Amino acid sequence: MSQEPLPVEIIDDARARQRAGDGELTPAQVKKIARQLREGIAQLPPEQYKEKLRERLREIASEQDVELPHPDTRSAFWSYKLEEHPDIGVGEDLYSMHVAAAYAEAEESVRYLEGTPGGKALGELHLWDPAVRTALKLDKDSGRELAGDAWSALSQKYATRTENEALFFMAELNPGTVAYQTEAPQLREDGKLDIIRFMYPPPSTKLEGFPPETQELLSRDAVRAQLHTFAYDEKANELTKAGYLNLDVLRSLPTPEAQRAAVLELCAGVARLDGREADVEKLTEEVLTLRAEQEAAAPGIEEQEQQPQKEQAQQAQQAQEARQTQAAQEVREPQPTPAGHTTPAPPTVSTPAPVTVSAPAPAPAAAATPAPASPAFNFMPGVTVTPKQVVPAGHGVLRPTEQAPPAAAKAHDTDMGM
Repeated sequence: MSQEPLPVEIIDDARARQRAGDGELTPAQVKKIARQLREGIAQLPPEQYKEKLRERLREIASEQDVELPHPDTRSAFWSYKLEEHPDIGVGEDLYSMHVAAAYAEAEESVRYLEGTPGGKALGELHLWDPAVRTALKLDKDSGRELAGDAWSALSQKYATRTENEALFFMAELNPGTVAYQTEAPQLREDGKLDIIRFMYPPPSTKLEGFPPETQELLSRDAVRAQLHTFAYDEKANELTKAGYLNLDVLRSLPTPEAQRAAVLELCAGVARLDGREADVEKLTEEVLTLRAEQEAAAPGIEEQEQQPQKEQAQQAQQAQEARQTQAAQEVREPQPTPAGHTTPAPPTVSTPAPVTVSAPAPAPAAAATPAPASPAFNFMPGVTVTPKQVVPAGHGVLRPTEQAPPAAAKAHDTDMGM
């Protein structure tokens, strides 16, 4: 699924907005912001002060107006920067916030968070400004944490109020952003997964090496709105872990059907965290159907176990036949006669009985080793998953954690657009 390139006029407007910036705050403006936010809590111990400041900022965010100005209004969401656009030079950084603002300005039916009344009010606090952070008696990490928390609270409210198209100005979700941790989950939980539209194409480098079917699947908005491809550390939350798609592991799977099953299995995990049980059921049903079809097409365990014995018996038979042929040739061939001697007529010799050569007993068969199954669907670094045996129909469950037999085969498409 490809996106139409953004108009050149939008790109030029975004560049102009980025060059203009917000302007530098005066010392008087910084003091005014700090005085407003520290009032009544400035004398508290550091940790208690920081917690009270967090509560105050979240309360301010919750009071802001992010209502739809018109029922048909579409909402823009943004993250990081624009890439892979024909008018973007190599190494140019054009941040998506300015692209979203330019797009909303050109399209009257589109809004973006910073352009709403509530977004403007929270923006006037300049929580990301280092001078404001210093005036609030916060170090770099604490200041960024509190600023992110306040904007996350406003973004969640903004997503809740979104009813029509949610335009995502980003190439993919990054787990370190508000878009992945707050906005996309809120839209999904509210049953709005199908209104998410990505305005940038997925990174082409991340689609390389996949068959067309998998490229098409990874380009779908519903998949991009749930999964990410960024490695994480052990401190990551459950959503970050559940939504991680390891592209190297995915490429190692042998068929498009196996790759589809792995992707949908991850989407089911994210849906489970969202509380979207109906989607979990649909996705799981298709995953089980895909896996059952793969297993039905693979050799059964009994056939795999018997293959070594068949090969040994065939080799022994071939060796016996070769020895019999050699012995028969030795009986029929005349022996050489010394020079100068006449060769007497050969006596009548009765045909000897066939030489019987016992074939060596086949070596005891080693413990049957099933043919390797498809690579384990382990998309979580640090977790070792034991590859499952290929089990033909009627020989047990498909996965240790699923007790129900696979559902009847159905078309490989869910009602979620995957």
